Amino acid sequence: MTETTVDTETPDRLASNAGGVAARQGFKYQDHVAASFVLAMIADARLKKVECETADDITLIWQQEHGPEFPEYVQVKTTEADKKWSQSEITKRTAKSRAPTSLVEKSLLCDTSAANALFRIVSRRGVNKTLTCLTLQRDNRQRAKPVADLGAKLAKKFATKSKNGNDLAFWARQTVWRVAGEIDQLKAVNQQCLLSLAEEHGANPTHSHLNTIYTDLLQKVDDAAAASKVTHAADKIITRANAIEWWNKHLQETEAARQRTAKPYRANGDAFFADLHKLTENEIRRALASYDARYERKKWRSLQLADHLVDWLPEIALKASDLVSLQHLQMRQKTRDAVRAIRQQSALTIERILAETLLHAVVRQSLGSEPIACKLFYQSTTGLHSFGNAHIVHGAEKDELWLGRAKVATAAECEAIVATAVRELEHALDADFLKEERETIITLRQPQHLLPTKLEAALSRNTPIDDLIDVICIPVLLAYDSAVLSGGYYADYRPRLIEEVTRAYEALKLRLPKSLQLVKMHIFLIPIECVKTLSEQFSQLMQASTNGLSGA
Repeated sequence: MTETTVDTETPDRLASNAGGVAARQGFKYQDHVAASFVLAMIADARLKKVECETADDITLIWQQEHGPEFPEYVQVKTTEADKKWSQSEITKRTAKSRAPTSLVEKSLLCDTSAANALFRIVSRRGVNKTLTCLTLQRDNRQRAKPVADLGAKLAKKFATKSKNGNDLAFWARQTVWRVAGEIDQLKAVNQQCLLSLAEEHGANPTHSHLNTIYTDLLQKVDDAAAASKVTHAADKIITRANAIEWWNKHLQETEAARQRTAKPYRANGDAFFADLHKLTENEIRRALASYDARYERKKWRSLQLADHLVDWLPEIALKASDLVSLQHLQMRQKTRDAVRAIRQQSALTIERILAETLLHAVVRQSLGSEPIACKLFYQSTTGLHSFGNAHIVHGAEKDELWLGRAKVATAAECEAIVATAVRELEHALDADFLKEERETIITLRQPQHLLPTKLEAALSRNTPIDDLIDVICIPVLLAYDSAVLSGGYYADYRPRLIEEVTRAYEALKLRLPKSLQLVKMHIFLIPIECVKTLSEQFSQLMQASTNGLSGA
């Protein structure tokens, strides 16, 4: 039982180390109770101090606005029993003792300092009907009569009075009984309180950091309870100022802890493209997805598309760990950093960057993928053209690794560019090439910032490359000068555009290497009004971002 021995004959009893301090190992429950009051103190300016094992198990110091301070004495009861607390149990004195050793008397006798003291019992077990009235809040109107009746019975049984002259009727009026339940229940309530406090302060602690904060809080109250009443009496008191300082420190650490495991790719942004035409051919493991950038006031949205793609550059050029530290005031700076990183890659043409950004954007927005950042910057040492895009696509039953190729083509260059893309794909399943791709992905991937995936075995260096091939999908994106769009706006352009992309898909499908017949491939076709114009606008907006100018 968590109790504080009361010796009314010893004036300096508070300067003794007797009682609970010597038996801290059995008082962990009391630490959780004390922690709940520290959390309440952070939220409530009226609660000024939480004292651990001074006048009682826990002593709370309250102060109404412009009023004097007054104490609330808290006893924590953790005794095991197969019945609820009863009136007879709380009035039972130590065997053969005529001293005021019952629970109610010891609680009352704590009333030695400021007037208008309050009392509180916190127990693991519930109470029976004789004490139910005490579980009601002090301002509850239904409480007044049954509490007065209880107080009269207690005062009749014992004539005990506190140093301030108050009897057990006074104790009953001033007492609230809280049934806190088992330690797990108490801990859960406290941690929910921590989350609510954090939310009010604009913080969102991770589960692991929440546990860290709570463990530190338990240590804080344990240290206070274990401090010597004789040599370190001040250390037994946790003030509101001290609690808020402790809380602010953890709030600052919360953001750092969140960033360590934050998932920056959970937000996919607002969709820019409209679906144009989709086709899935499961029997040959081929699929088509085409997208329409649409018109605005009968003008094709070339500049808006270029501006939209610039917004994706941070995801392509910066690591996930860089993205999680992004604050709204740093968004422009992050874009500048991304553009600078891309421009440092002299081998990357603006057309290549535009194509890879288009593929990145459509895979992210259509499939909610998680990209492997910076993949575009790695060149294959095998002499083969490396995949510029790498994405993890999560599925209900199977996760996939999407390794993509992307091209933009003007009308004059389209045939040559398609032929080049097909030649590059002929070596896509070369074992040495795929091992190098896997090694690059292992190097760049930051698992702490990605969702759990079923791809871990396939990505292991010691796994046969066949396992990697089984989970690969190869997306191929072609953004091309559209004969339909180049003719200008007309109301029924979409059916003609669908016919155009369907023909392009069928032609491209026939040219795909036979070596890829058993691999899943997804063709993305993006009709463009003028590839040259889009490339120039994209380049200008990239430069404007570097210079700190606003975009379109």
